[in-house]
Amino acid sequence: MRIIPRVEYKNAVGLADKFVGLGKELVGEVIDNRRLVEAGEAQQDKGAEKLKALRAQAKADAHETKARAHEAKQRTAERAKN
Repeated sequence: MRIIPRVEYKNAVGLADKFVGLGKELVGEVIDNRRLVEAGEAQQDKGAEKLKALRAQAKADAHETKARAHEAKQRTAERAKN
């Protein structure tokens, strides 16, 4: 059975932040607006960090699942020993 990790909404919007930030950056370049370019770059960086957090959360959830499986295996072995 495969367990889907819980995803927090604030991390899942990272992709949207990257997309919107890229749009701002591109529009800023086209209209020669340095502040809009910088705002777009900052939003893309924010999105990247949210996506990193999402990957880290998924990895931690996978480790927690493995630990629970090992714990169950240990309990089974202890019961069989008695």
